[in-house]
Amino acid sequence: MSYTPRDSTARDSARSVIQARFRASVDSDVSGLTAQHCFERQLLTPDGIPAAQLCIGSHEAVTHLIWHSFSPAWEGVVYIYDGFRTEQNRYLHAKLHLTLALAASGDEATPGVKAALMAAERALYTLWLAWAGHQATTTDALARAVTEFGDL
Repeated sequence: MSYTPRDSTARDSARSVIQARFRASVDSDVSGLTAQHCFERQLLTPDGIPAAQLCIGSHEAVTHLIWHSFSPAWEGVVYIYDGFRTEQNRYLHAKLHLTLALAASGDEATPGVKAALMAAERALYTLWLAWAGHQATTTDALARAVTEFGDL
């Protein structure tokens, strides 16, 4: 059995709806929490500036950095019944860690910052798989977005 163009169009439309809602639904501002961590640890940038100052208002820049190369793929998306809270927590924790690393480095792309960015990007992709699968599972109109068995 193969998809008809109509089935493919419905699937693509459902996927577009899911993708459009993803960023707004899962991303949160962690700059205040990061600033608090920097303050409590008395972290300074290499120039001696309190790292907490770099955290306030950093949400947009850090989010852009993480999402810059993100491209949602559907190959690994399957039906998810249990939700995505664990994956979202891991993503936000990775984002917090990246923000801390950036602040402590004075916004320089040190090896530690690069590693934190890679971890945040992996966490975002893992979150995408769970979130998209859950959306397709729990929203009848969008369930056609997932093809667990491929385009048969």
